Amino acid sequence: MEHYLSGVAAHMGPTLAVFFAAFIQSITGFGLVIIAAPLLMFFYEPKLTVPVMLLLACSGNAAQGFLMRRQANFPLIRSMYLGMLVGQPIGFFFFTYISNDALKVFINVVVLATLLLMQISHRRIEERRRNTVITGMLSGFTAITTGMGGLPFLIYLAYSKMPPDVFRATCFVYFFLGNATSLVSYLIGGFPLAPAFSEFIYLLPALIFGIICGRESMRFIPAALLRKLIFVILYVASTYTIISILIKNF
Repeated sequence: MEHYLSGVAAHMGPTLAVFFAAFIQSITGFGLVIIAAPLLMFFYEPKLTVPVMLLLACSGNAAQGFLMRRQANFPLIRSMYLGMLVGQPIGFFFFTYISNDALKVFINVVVLATLLLMQISHRRIEERRRNTVITGMLSGFTAITTGMGGLPFLIYLAYSKMPPDVFRATCFVYFFLGNATSLVSYLIGGFPLAPAFSEFIYLLPALIFGIICGRESMRFIPAALLRKLIFVILYVASTYTIISILIKNF
């Protein structure tokens, strides 16, 4: 136990990043991976960061998805998951052959592009089976390459008419299925998960504590303030990472 606690203390930077991301996800229904990705890459290589995030997200979404499963929109989840199964093999091929620096830039560009789209696009995408399956395919690709399968999902349903509780429950259940499938895909493809699991063990307490604190704080924190804080942090972290890699390589 003493060895484990000293390991947790040595992981203080990643621990704080995971706690903050879990806190936000518990309140909003999303945010764990999109917030943790740019922050964790200050401490880990991208090809370690992605499976670590998937393990954390799978655990967090499993717990919250189970608690809210009765409210989830399962017909939408089924159609999107079908698309995800098509998109993941393409994503795994991309993930396997891209370099660490290129993957880091790609992940942060995806984060920035998503933030911009969420802010400037107010056009509601029609919710129909074809669009849902296509979104699932994009989600499968981004899930296995960046750990952020929720980005296409959030863009697609940004202006959905689903009640907030149904939306949050659908997020949790779908993200759990996507995270679990991505991890299985890594195992089938022969990608080693042991190093990621070793880091995950030290970060798990921060995930649990962040979720609990978020659930308890939900009614006290204005959603608008949280949204602004998230956008500022992600813009700064992602832009800094991209610029630093470009300077290093050029």
